[in-house]
Amino acid sequence: MDLKNQIELELYFADHFETVLFPVLADIYLRQNDFRRARKVCNIGLGYHENDSAGRFVLAQVEKAEGNLKNAEKELHHVLKYSPDHAGASIMLCEIQTVLGRAPSRLLKSWKRVLVLDPSNQIAAEFIEKIEADSGKKSKKQRTSKKNSVEPSPKSAPIKKIAEPLNVSVRLATFTLVNVL
Repeated sequence: MDLKNQIELELYFADHFETVLFPVLADIYLRQNDFRRARKVCNIGLGYHENDSAGRFVLAQVEKAEGNLKNAEKELHHVLKYSPDHAGASIMLCEIQTVLGRAPSRLLKSWKRVLVLDPSNQIAAEFIEKIEADSGKKSKKQRTSKKNSVEPSPKSAPIKKIAEPLNVSVRLATFTLVNVL
């Protein structure tokens, strides 16, 4: 079978939904920007091969292309759970986590995984250096702020009670409610 022949793959897939070749067909659809078909092929194939990392990776690419970054992140975690040496999934996960604004500690862990898989990855090296430099600055600021902090006085000024209740104009309340809606 010619794995580059779309028609041949489609005919084979139609007769054999359980085939492990579903990521190849889904990838062809993905490259043609036919996300609906790529997703459908992935969902059918993953129904038979739930932990197929290639199928999950193609599905993550579809999710990313459609702008569903959280779903893409979830699929990439699944890929890396069963195929921890998948460099493409590691890099894409880092990119998505950066866009989603994940915590620096999580980003650092993900980028370090990329650097382990691909020591020549310049982006990962620069990103790790930047995050570690930023965390170094923050820890210094926290240490100096603790030294310079002023202890509150034990006696604080008593709170005066206001005798008059607060009146809110009906017009103001309506205007505020309209702005909220």
